[in-house]
Amino acid sequence: MKRIRIVMTTLALLVAGSVSLLAPGAAAAADAPRSSTGQRWALQITDGVTGKSYYVAAELSDSLSSEQKGRLRARTAATSPSAIGTWETFTLHTADNGATVSLRNEENGLYVSTEVNYATPYAKMLRARARSIGSSSTAWEKFELRKDPEVTGAYNLKSMATQQFVSARFNLPSAGDQGLLLAGYAEASGSWERIRLVPVPNSGQYGDTADPPATTAGPAGTVRNVVSWNACSNNNDDCALDNAEVTTVGDTVAGQAAAADADVMFVQEFCEKSAAPLESSLESRRVGGLTDWDVRFAPTYRKLTGTGVLAQKQCANSGSGADRGAYGMAVAVPSENTWYRSWVLPSRDTAEQRPLMCATLPSLGTAFCGGHFSAGIAGDDVTDSANPQPTGFYRNEQAKTAFQQASTLRGLGYEVVFGGDLNATPPDAPQGTGSAPAWVLEPLYHQPGVVDDRFEECDQSANGGARTGTPTHVSTSSSLKLDYVFGPQSADYSCSVTDTGLSDHKLIRAAVAFH
Repeated sequence: MKRIRIVMTTLALLVAGSVSLLAPGAAAAADAPRSSTGQRWALQITDGVTGKSYYVAAELSDSLSSEQKGRLRARTAATSPSAIGTWETFTLHTADNGATVSLRNEENGLYVSTEVNYATPYAKMLRARARSIGSSSTAWEKFELRKDPEVTGAYNLKSMATQQFVSARFNLPSAGDQGLLLAGYAEASGSWERIRLVPVPNSGQYGDTADPPATTAGPAGTVRNVVSWNACSNNNDDCALDNAEVTTVGDTVAGQAAAADADVMFVQEFCEKSAAPLESSLESRRVGGLTDWDVRFAPTYRKLTGTGVLAQKQCANSGSGADRGAYGMAVAVPSENTWYRSWVLPSRDTAEQRPLMCATLPSLGTAFCGGHFSAGIAGDDVTDSANPQPTGFYRNEQAKTAFQQASTLRGLGYEVVFGGDLNATPPDAPQGTGSAPAWVLEPLYHQPGVVDDRFEECDQSANGGARTGTPTHVSTSSSLKLDYVFGPQSADYSCSVTDTGLSDHKLIRAAVAFH
């Protein structure tokens, strides 16, 4: 467990409005995994009087009082974003499909809140101190991001709690308060209200941008048990893990991995803060005979209304009200992995922006890539008057993207195994095309009897080369294969499907024997 750890800190809680807050003096637990590929940002504001620009920092010094710790000040005069630290680093989240945005500080893992009840000069001060995002439309942790009307590439933040704009007050009388962010201004009309979002480099935003390390051996003679499961731990209250605590989800997913004797696992509909418990449980169970695993997380995004800026979709809180972090998918691999990368798949602007993620094992000469494609529902990948593409267009584009990334890794000497919930039926599916037209997943499958550079699906050889397979999603209205494991045509496959009784998707397991 090298890069994902939960800091097990006992926290006292107090109630303010509808959110859980840190008690005075309590240490914050940054329990979001550091190996998350979620985009990190710095917030830059210019003092129009002096012409100097500053990055916003969440001030976390132990010398600050409990009421001041975590306050946001535009005060770090770094020469470049690569020089800033975790106090100045934030991730963007949305709990309402892009209508509003919430900011989480990288250092303490807490959400920025508007201090509505503070007295002057700190009235409506912004502070990184909330354990979760409030559910109401006027929650203190929710803001509206707007394009600045005068400067291209700049934004204004409007607090939903105060219905006023955030301003960096460089004119406060105390030097230690200057640059403090206050959400108390009726108009966003000047430089103090103008925020630039600066991507933070080398912070894992999409994983590694350089090529993966060279392979040290090929996969010949090895057998990998590769498992994919949509755990349904968010968005569907008919599933057993919906709203479950993060430790419950982690342990349950690890239990399924152990039962399948998994060497690698792709998990969809998964919450960010379950990544560390999953990794810990995989190790304690010695799944695959290993005491060291790496669990990599990739968030699903939504585009913030009116801006197109990507914010991580937030998981619903657990049944106890605990924050579960961003919503997305995970790839679990042996801890040899050091290179991993995610991509945002092409999607409709108004739909979830789904991820693809790859991790490499150089000693096996293999890259393992997991994906979660758009669903075949209205507003996601179904045509309408505002979106004239045919039904399935974006899932087809997503399949092309997955194949392109696999081809790049193959060109670097890696065999590639790819799997996930692709939300479409295979081209030759006997159950019909209820999920998507037959051509949607064509870019992934090689044609029966034809040798090309595309994948073989684990069920394909058992069906005489036909591009079909056992249904993995069964409902009262349909029985469809939506979950897959693909690999090189040169490998041999044994494919099985298991109903866990916990999700609306069955678990698919492929034994991939390389030659």
